[in-house]
Amino acid sequence: MMVSKSSQLVTAVFSIVLAVFLKNGQCDSTCPNGMKNITATSGSFKYPESGTYGKNETKCWSITVPDTYVGISYRHLSLDIEVCSGCGCDYVLFSSSYYNIKQQRKSCGRRSYNYLQGYLNTWVSSPGSTLYFRFVSDDTVHYKGLNFTFIATSWASGEENFLNATEDETIEFGTPKVGVKNYPSYYAEQWLLIVPKGRQVQIDFDIFELEDSEDCKHDYVEFREADDPTTTSGVNGAILTNRLCGNSKPSSIQSQGNMVWVQFRSDGNSSTVYKGFRASFKAGQGKFSASYPLTLLFLSALIVEKVNLL
Repeated sequence: MMVSKSSQLVTAVFSIVLAVFLKNGQCDSTCPNGMKNITATSGSFKYPESGTYGKNETKCWSITVPDTYVGISYRHLSLDIEVCSGCGCDYVLFSSSYYNIKQQRKSCGRRSYNYLQGYLNTWVSSPGSTLYFRFVSDDTVHYKGLNFTFIATSWASGEENFLNATEDETIEFGTPKVGVKNYPSYYAEQWLLIVPKGRQVQIDFDIFELEDSEDCKHDYVEFREADDPTTTSGVNGAILTNRLCGNSKPSSIQSQGNMVWVQFRSDGNSSTVYKGFRASFKAGQGKFSASYPLTLLFLSALIVEKVNLL
């Protein structure tokens, strides 16, 4: 029997729609109540917002970051989920694949905020640009649920450089032979920029010419805070700027802490390599630097007033 083209088209459309619904948890037992989608480069998640979670719940969420990042990392701030053997009662499950959020290892336990901080603050990395997680509860004991932060994870590759600037020192860094010859293809390099504690890292650009591309997918340099004491890499640090590329010299960058991680990468296209970049860094202002005259004036006034009251 011949099948008409219109019937084939209807079947194809139905298959696509069904696949989309299944992926979003609309039509299967994995996520019978659907899936809530979160799109962000970084953020925090808490469920429930207050009180305790309910009976016989099945909740699903997904977090999506730009596909220019290598993955998503998350770490628990607190975890308060009923404990049973094998987490068979209440649990949360994380996976980089929607189809695995039933099969991956379950997590449960009662770990209060900042309890065993070294353990709770360990980043867990998941490959890909989407992280799926599923929470399930039974009909008996219920607690406060889960609370975690997440951030897009950067690539880390190439030679590592560690540069430490003193109070009055300015140090240059950048791509090889900048101003003399173009940077090579398939090249990567990292820098950890350090200034004295209590000061901020101030970065200024002198030369900047990289391949331009949408979302800087090809050649780029990126800057992140490096405030994790367990590693010299800043792949999970707070993002100071989006990836930088093109030939417009960026504005100065100033960190919050005293360490910044920098990553430069070029792709394999040898016909689209350019001058590169040259920048310098130094110790910027601290929170109570003498360059804040109004702050100092206010503090001085408080001291004088207190002395007069004595």
